[in-house]
Amino acid sequence: MTADKHFKRRVRERARRTGESYTAALRHLRRSDAEEYGMEWQRIERTDFGYAVHIPQGWDERPPNLRNSPWETARYGDRNDRRHGLIVFRQPVRPGREAAEMAEIVQSSLEGLGFTGFGIAETRVAGLPSALLTGVKEDAGRVMALREYMAIRGGVSFCLGCWTTVPEEDDPVFAGMAERFELLGEPS
Repeated sequence: MTADKHFKRRVRERARRTGESYTAALRHLRRSDAEEYGMEWQRIERTDFGYAVHIPQGWDERPPNLRNSPWETARYGDRNDRRHGLIVFRQPVRPGREAAEMAEIVQSSLEGLGFTGFGIAETRVAGLPSALLTGVKEDAGRVMALREYMAIRGGVSFCLGCWTTVPEEDDPVFAGMAERFELLGEPS
């Protein structure tokens, strides 16, 4: 039941975002999911930061770019296909802050970098109520789409910052990463 609910939400979200009919969006996501389920995943555990991420086989880990953000813990991507990637952020947050509030803060920061077309939706990451921030940036005829999944546990915010220039191909992969993301240990 829950899987169907999440899938239907993805279909409605895609139909709204692309302007496709529900049926066309359903057909596309079923095809994408069939391909995605055939995908092999690798699990990378970051005990120093309290999480494990699942990325497609063939992607690798790169060092964080702390000039981008002091809260960046790692980058992941495919060295042979630079059209997409993942950055994981981890930062302390004030008590009582919710994931949707973090999404609004991140949105404000991304607006300063030229991103537009934002949306914030409820989702679940690592079994926690979470927020999904989406946005795009157009530059020289190309579009970069973002999907930022945010979860908070024990006064710490975790953000899976997914970016792509081929969102129709990568959205199911990013959803798979978010579904598989794990928080290690007990909440503090």
